[in-house]
Amino acid sequence: MQLSAARNSPFTDTSDEVLAALAAEDFDAFSELYRRYLNPVYRFLRSQTPSETVAEDLTAHVFFKALSSAATFRGDGTYKSWIFRIAHNVLVSWRERRGRSVAIEELPDEEDPGPSPASQAIELEDRDFVWQKVAELPTAQREVITLKYAEDLSTEEIAKVTNKSRGAVRILLHRGRSKLRHAFEGKDLL
Repeated sequence: MQLSAARNSPFTDTSDEVLAALAAEDFDAFSELYRRYLNPVYRFLRSQTPSETVAEDLTAHVFFKALSSAATFRGDGTYKSWIFRIAHNVLVSWRERRGRSVAIEELPDEEDPGPSPASQAIELEDRDFVWQKVAELPTAQREVITLKYAEDLSTEEIAKVTNKSRGAVRILLHRGRSKLRHAFEGKDLL
């Protein structure tokens, strides 16, 4: 599922941090941030939850929290890491309420057309296999792998999002990649 947000914004070329500074007072500035981060936040949450419905509910909760606490953005990090920190906190709260973590079958992604239908089918099969193996990782490893490779956050941003040290993030990434490498032995991926 692909969520959508309006694209008619006077802030299209404005940086995230400038928009974040305006967001507490200017709903249009927040709307532009919402448009930019709706799908990435949803994809991250979908990769960590059992259904689209849960991911949609959690995504709505993330943006409600972001809007209601827009004035608290201090700018000591990027807006991207701030919004993903909120998403991480919402996810942790949801997991605590549920009492357990849930594996997923696949990571939703945007359309990625290949050069031919056959190549696309092979690529999709490989991608599904990869995300199936990612879903089998322990929760903390799955989260940092998803933030690193699906959402393209830096190690420092992941550390801020997860409230872990950069060293702990690097260790989690290393262990996750090692487990994935072991799972992929003998599998000929593109």
